[in-house]
Amino acid sequence: MKQESTMDGQYLVLMAACFYGLNPYFAQQLFKDGLGAEMVSLYRFILPAMFFVFCLRVPRENRAEASRSLVLGLVSGVSIFGYFHALDTIPAATAILIYYSYPFFSVLIGWLIFKRAPSQNTLVSAALVLIAVSLTIRPESLPEGSLLAVAACFLAPLAVATQVQYLSKPKRKIPTRSRMAWITIGHVVVLLPIAMWIGPVQILPASSMGFLSVLGIALLAAVIPQLLFMLGAPKSCADRNALTGSLELVVALITGAVLLGDHLDRLEMTAMVLIVLALFIKQVKDKPVIESALQSR
Repeated sequence: MKQESTMDGQYLVLMAACFYGLNPYFAQQLFKDGLGAEMVSLYRFILPAMFFVFCLRVPRENRAEASRSLVLGLVSGVSIFGYFHALDTIPAATAILIYYSYPFFSVLIGWLIFKRAPSQNTLVSAALVLIAVSLTIRPESLPEGSLLAVAACFLAPLAVATQVQYLSKPKRKIPTRSRMAWITIGHVVVLLPIAMWIGPVQILPASSMGFLSVLGIALLAAVIPQLLFMLGAPKSCADRNALTGSLELVVALITGAVLLGDHLDRLEMTAMVLIVLALFIKQVKDKPVIESALQSR
């Protein structure tokens, strides 16, 4: 029964990864429609916030967990703006691949902060993901003065990695709708002042495709995958959740190639193969690498 629950959780996380992988596509459509990174990131969360605002009330015993969810949303709000700013500033492929290095950071954060010693297979899988990402990042393609955008982009994988680790085993279980409400509001609390401070020239999309992309990035790439992940993550292990999430990169690259006409070169194809290989490496039953090392002495 437990094995079935674990598999169900992994399938939900896998489905979430497929939907999350649509983010770059919708974002680039909105950039083409004239919107800036501040409005794209705000639209991704302000529409879901309208749905979940009625779920903010929680019992007294759940308030501490709601506060932790709010903090996750605040941190993620800053990082997602950095990611979309990079997506609009540096080559899109570079920004996407920096973002999808988060499975490596998830294993690292889980080990150092959450004290979850990874297994040998987990380290191998994380290394494969890191190699896959590094294959397709080309420093020579970065425009001058883009160092700040690159640094801001790295906030996203760090924030996502922290969310994956915490949400896989939160301190207290609360209703999924309440957790989503507080995380989403956390995003809006950060992104709305950023948008007001920047003072965007264009607030609304200029075309029907732009309006459809707003709905797509808010519903298909935010609400649905977040719901799937929160339902599935606690049923699986944190490292497996992070590595399964790396499938987002494959979806993002294929979507860009099919729908946007982006060219997939040999290195990007190799990166996708490495990520798929990483997903097939078994994670759950291996002993932590520290324990294995001690027993081998």
